[in-house]
Amino acid sequence: MKPQKHIKLLFVSLFMASMLFSCKKQNKEETTVYFHLYNPVTNEGYSNVTVRIIEQKDVTPPLKLQSKYERKIIWEGKTDANGKASHSFKTLKSDKYTYWHSVDEDAIQVGGNKILTRAEYGPLQNEKINTIEYTYTVPAKFIGHYKNVNCLDGNDRFRFRFYKMYSTTSFGWSNWTQNHFGCYELTYKYNGSYEDYLIYQYEVERNGVLNTYIDTFYINPNYVDTLKIYY
Repeated sequence: MKPQKHIKLLFVSLFMASMLFSCKKQNKEETTVYFHLYNPVTNEGYSNVTVRIIEQKDVTPPLKLQSKYERKIIWEGKTDANGKASHSFKTLKSDKYTYWHSVDEDAIQVGGNKILTRAEYGPLQNEKINTIEYTYTVPAKFIGHYKNVNCLDGNDRFRFRFYKMYSTTSFGWSNWTQNHFGCYELTYKYNGSYEDYLIYQYEVERNGVLNTYIDTFYINPNYVDTLKIYY
């Protein structure tokens, strides 16, 4: 009977050892992911957009040159009225596992909305706070009306340039328009634009005196407003 008892205990010990060995060890501290989707022009959040956290496991067989991965969603949520969502979890210690964020970009771009900035795509930092930020803006139209209301003669000169505070900051100012002389007037419809703050600068030369002006115009998505430069 004793040998059988020893064999039984040996099997139990081996089973417990295999269970401990097969357990996936987690990191001590939690990893937190904050999602924030908003319009920087108005600070309005984008609600009800699906956001996810994905676990990726490297399952590349030994001696294989081409990497192979298995991916699964470990959390899914929706942004609230402020365009925010968050989740905290514990990551696995093994180097085979990495964690990634996912945002439904198609939902943000519904109705012709334009994504301005995206969070850099890469693995999340384990045991740290990760901020995933997207900014967007919405379609808008406006009219430009340019008119020399103090016309002196054909030598009056006018030109302008602009940039959009949120849409084109990385590109800086537009090129100056061509010079417009005399009693110039133009009305132009700017279709295909977006909600933003338009910073515009213009030069007026009259009787040999040059003056430069700069101002801001809000491109409103709710109605078609007119940018008036009367000089």
